[in-house]
Amino acid sequence: MLKGIITLLLFQFLGECISKLFELLVPGPVIGMVLLLIFLIIKKSSFESLDNAVSLHLRYLPLLFIPAAMGIITQVDILSKEFLAISVSLVFGTIIALAFSAKLMDYLTIRQENKK
Repeated sequence: MLKGIITLLLFQFLGECISKLFELLVPGPVIGMVLLLIFLIIKKSSFESLDNAVSLHLRYLPLLFIPAAMGIITQVDILSKEFLAISVSLVFGTIIALAFSAKLMDYLTIRQENKK
């Protein structure tokens, strides 16, 4: 499992380095996860210690939402002022994400059927 945690930290570090080096607005951990995804796609499989490290982190993922919820509670005045803009963006963002996901699933299903 140590090898898996080191792998996750390595990709996060690479993402941070790229983010700082090129002064990107995208956070380093996001870039690191994209790099890890590309690595796993190229490798075409994972390894056991990475799977164990990821499952351990996923088990405690709900704990990471507590600070975000507390941040929302402390910003009630801003949220009440911008309620309409936030609501509209959430609704349209959800509709766009659902439409994109449906179209992607349709494309992948047709592609899978054509392979057979």
